[in-house]
Amino acid sequence: MLFSQPKWVEKWPRSLTKVISWRVTVTLSNFLGAWWTSGSMMAGLGFAGFALVVNSALYFVHERAWNRVSWAKDSNKEVDPV
Repeated sequence: MLFSQPKWVEKWPRSLTKVISWRVTVTLSNFLGAWWTSGSMMAGLGFAGFALVVNSALYFVHERAWNRVSWAKDSNKEVDPV
């Protein structure tokens, strides 16, 4: 079933940590791209700041929604503890 309750779920702190690590990467990219194209460091900072807030919230909601989808998850495999 596509939207069933999975046998294991990713807890919200893991989703939040993934949001933060991804947003650091993308925010730097947004800042550099906006600065380079506009020639203004302040425009780059403004664009990156706006994108940081809006896209972090959207990504968090997206991650939590995908966590409810059981498609392509397999919890029956043995995991190497190393």
